[in-house]
Amino acid sequence: MYVFVVAFTVYFIPFILMARFGVLSDKIATLIQSAATLVMIVYSRKIFTNYEFESKYFKNIFTIFIVYGFILIIRGIELDYQQFKFYVQNDFVFWPFIIPLAIFFNKDDLSLFYLIKSFYILGVIFLAISILDSTLVKERITAELFIQPFAFTCCFLFLNAKYLSKKITLVAFISLVVGVLSFIYLARRNAIISYGAPLMLGLYFILRNLNAAKFFRLFPLLIGLSALILSDLDLLPTSLTSKLNDRLTENSRSYVYENFFKGMEGHMLLGKGMNGTYYSPIDEQTTDDGVTFVEVQYRNAIETGYLQLILNGGYIYLALFLLILVPAAYLGIFKSTNHLSVAFGCTILLWLVDMAAYGLPRMLLQYLLVWISAGFCYKRSFRHKSDEEIAESFKAVGLA
Repeated sequence: MYVFVVAFTVYFIPFILMARFGVLSDKIATLIQSAATLVMIVYSRKIFTNYEFESKYFKNIFTIFIVYGFILIIRGIELDYQQFKFYVQNDFVFWPFIIPLAIFFNKDDLSLFYLIKSFYILGVIFLAISILDSTLVKERITAELFIQPFAFTCCFLFLNAKYLSKKITLVAFISLVVGVLSFIYLARRNAIISYGAPLMLGLYFILRNLNAAKFFRLFPLLIGLSALILSDLDLLPTSLTSKLNDRLTENSRSYVYENFFKGMEGHMLLGKGMNGTYYSPIDEQTTDDGVTFVEVQYRNAIETGYLQLILNGGYIYLALFLLILVPAAYLGIFKSTNHLSVAFGCTILLWLVDMAAYGLPRMLLQYLLVWISAGFCYKRSFRHKSDEEIAESFKAVGLA
């Protein structure tokens, strides 16, 4: 399990090195990412196995979804070296059609809990590197590339604080807070929501599980913090919030959305396939925070997850996507007897909400976890396990 997660994370290393130091050649980057991809393929045979469908509805809808996704790949695929390199290195073109296969994650041993433990290890690495090189979380050009692979899965850890030791819960909490503060400082509005929502939900779960005595000991502190936040958000240091204050009312997408819907006329039902594009030109420009946008005429991404699904597969692909994930979230949250299944359902729900603002389906451990979560939520036998059984598995891998 660890080998797969390491390979998945190594895939992003060239992006981070190029953004931070600009010293990695394209050939070396391609070699590293191709090797990481090969390792993931080899090890996926060991961990994405032995799945038994317990829901006929899920089996039928998911089969149609995967077959339709394969058709979208065929519609857009080009078999030459440059295109192959593009598919490997671009994390939102080819990979979103492969990631849903994570529902076949092995359910018969402790693989799941070793996966969760790897999230903790990534959180520790994230905090250590952030201390050694704070530039990685203070500059826009590196922040998302670094925080997303290493800290994002701490969201899931924190949602499951009920089962975890205090040390592991603290690492997850600090990682999330560092991520939120970084995105506040860099004025990444969508990312603030992406990290802030699970942080708030995790705190709610922790407070809900406190007994009355512990809650009342914390009550004065909670009241004080709430009063501070609600009374004057400007009490945060100006240096932290100045960029965000400037961007709060900025509308940077309406132009792109207009071009998107013009370019999709006649394609809204079936989409344009894996390599679908729309005409929305921008000139080469460098922002105040050092990010360079190259000149483009046609774009293959739209910064809203649901519109990205429509670009590639139209309303049909979007409908199939929702027909799988919405019932999975419902089953996990409302039809389960253990907290881990609730956390799976919440992970799916948070992603579905995030997709309205950004949430681009892509090569990301968090997106992989969304589909693993769906696989568990559709398994009645897992949803009906007791919290005591789940807690024993957390203990078995050293997380409790």
